[in-house]
Amino acid sequence: MKTAFNAVWSYIRQTDLPLIFFTLLATSYGFILIYSATQGNGRTVLVQVAGIAIGLIGMIILSNMDYHNIATAWRYIAIGSAFLLLITIFIGSSRAQSQDKAWIWLGPITIQPSEFVKVAFVITFAKHYDMVKENVNSLRNIMLLTLHGIIPICFLLMQKDIGMTLVFILMFTFMMFAANVKLIYFAVAGTLTLICSPLIWSKVLGATQKNRILSLFNPIKYAADAYQQTQGRAAISSGEIFGYGLFKGPMTQGIASLLPEKQNDMIFAVAGEELGLIGCVLIVIIFSIIFIRIILNSRAAKDSLGSMMCIGIFASISVQMVINIGAALMLFPITGISLPFFSSGASSIISCFLSIGIVLSVYMHRNDLLFAGKKDM
Repeated sequence: MKTAFNAVWSYIRQTDLPLIFFTLLATSYGFILIYSATQGNGRTVLVQVAGIAIGLIGMIILSNMDYHNIATAWRYIAIGSAFLLLITIFIGSSRAQSQDKAWIWLGPITIQPSEFVKVAFVITFAKHYDMVKENVNSLRNIMLLTLHGIIPICFLLMQKDIGMTLVFILMFTFMMFAANVKLIYFAVAGTLTLICSPLIWSKVLGATQKNRILSLFNPIKYAADAYQQTQGRAAISSGEIFGYGLFKGPMTQGIASLLPEKQNDMIFAVAGEELGLIGCVLIVIIFSIIFIRIILNSRAAKDSLGSMMCIGIFASISVQMVINIGAALMLFPITGISLPFFSSGASSIISCFLSIGIVLSVYMHRNDLLFAGKKDM
């Protein structure tokens, strides 16, 4: 008993307690909103509890591991990630009213492999950068780093998962920018994207994705495609400052069609309707503190590998937050991207905890001696 207590106390003294506290606060807040949105639906709540438990265990395990040791296995992580995305293309299934094949059935439950590949991508890309950082702007290294980013993006496009594709593109862009890649490369990439935009519109985007984009500019003409967002925005605005009260939102507590995907895509709308502007601002404040802690840990990291890992996690969570909240406010089209820590789904919450585990590992090993002269085997 004493040994276990000492181990717990030692962990508490070494870890980033503010980051853990606000991570758990976000998770608890999200769980309450999910419980309200589903009216206590047993299966959804049970899956979320299981996801939180597994995620917490995974976070603690990863945080105790030296991130250098994690990165050493980058080849196996990369191969495993590619395999996961590849088999999803062939055996993946879609959710209701969705065109993407991003889910794999495992008995009574489904998993979304791309959620875990996000964490794997951060690890492998950070390691890749760390190996070439002295000459990162050479054309060869730029092409190899770009190939590193393009591979999972292509697999996600083959799954027709446009939302997660966008997340990976923005993560890759953010990490390349943080790697001090010369701006000329971004200018070239931006120019090529503009040139290819007609092809992307006609060949990559499906009818549903196109209509969701067009509905932002003409919600009346594309009313069917804009329905989820107009309902979400109506729920948020109806909550005013303080909301109707938890478990009392008319649209949240009404039939599911009043606020489609309220426990997932529209969880921010649930907060707006039932807890008002105060509830929405609280979500943004919690995320802001989590982001500040991640950035501080990145700056305090003892080397570029740890710093880049933290930056990748920051990019992953922040991009998803902006896309999800922007969609709820009808600023961006609906892409099926969850709100980290808040939306329901075991894959999402486990991925979030694993991401925080990586950041905690960087924090807890920031004072270790550098592996002088140690090269990747």
